Amino acid sequence: MYYIDPEKLMSFTPVSNSFIDRYFGAIDPNYIAVYIYIERQSLRGKLPKVSELSERFTLNSETVEEIIAYWDSQGMFDKPQAPTYTPTEIAKIEASNSEVSALVQTAGAILGKALGQKEQSTILSLYDYYNLPVEVITILLGHCAEAGKTSISYIEKIAKDWAEKGIKTSEEAEAYLKLYYGDFSKVLKAFGITGRLANAKEKKYIEKWLLENKQPLNLVIEACEQSVINTGKVSWKYADATLKNWLDNNITTIEQAHKFTEENKPKRKQATKSEKSSAPVKKTNKFNNFEERDYNPADLENLALELLKENEDES
Repeated sequence: MYYIDPEKLMSFTPVSNSFIDRYFGAIDPNYIAVYIYIERQSLRGKLPKVSELSERFTLNSETVEEIIAYWDSQGMFDKPQAPTYTPTEIAKIEASNSEVSALVQTAGAILGKALGQKEQSTILSLYDYYNLPVEVITILLGHCAEAGKTSISYIEKIAKDWAEKGIKTSEEAEAYLKLYYGDFSKVLKAFGITGRLANAKEKKYIEKWLLENKQPLNLVIEACEQSVINTGKVSWKYADATLKNWLDNNITTIEQAHKFTEENKPKRKQATKSEKSSAPVKKTNKFNNFEERDYNPADLENLALELLKENEDES
């Protein structure tokens, strides 16, 4: 999550001289434009999503994410921190909100342990700071427990990701789990990868294929399997090129993909009749049934020497 503290900004969009001196003319203008736009929107108390930036600047989502990561590495974004609630604050919130009180109790039951002050504080922040509905938090906790990852820091990391992705309903949460922990695993399996989740690079490829391009899962799996067969290794770039080719040619089924592949196989050049007739005909020796070999003078000389040596040995 990227963030610029609104209190640091004024009623106009500030661009410091040091920023101009350091970055103008030194980096891609798109990087500067995106940053200034984020700063402008922050003045309005609004943080633009990746999709909004992508559409406004006619950039793909991967490029926008790279730009955001760049400015983050430059220390241009402030890191928002979830609040830490004291025991008194926790008790007060639970007393005034029965839904939150029930959530804390449910969280302890799902995770199979009594929650300490830090864990209770984090559970409250999922609701109060990350603005996730109780039903979404419950699904999230169930997923983490089923995966055997019940540390509160891991739970908060997943919650932050869901909040950034705008997951607000139980239906959206279930669909997300099916996609990232079901469909993503099937794509990895097509590459022969099992026993782990997709890493950041792999997620970008799969999100591009399934979410941006909206290509069918079975077609994506087919492309991944073909890449392994044709290259003898896991090649995300090869699968990506294959899927782009299919997308450009409006291929949406495996049957169409097979037909397209077959029709576009490189054809072996057939020898013409004239080429066949002009080719030298090998003559066979009447003393044997195998073809004669062509020897050069050096070969004949070596052969003669070998025969001579054999005769001398026999004698």
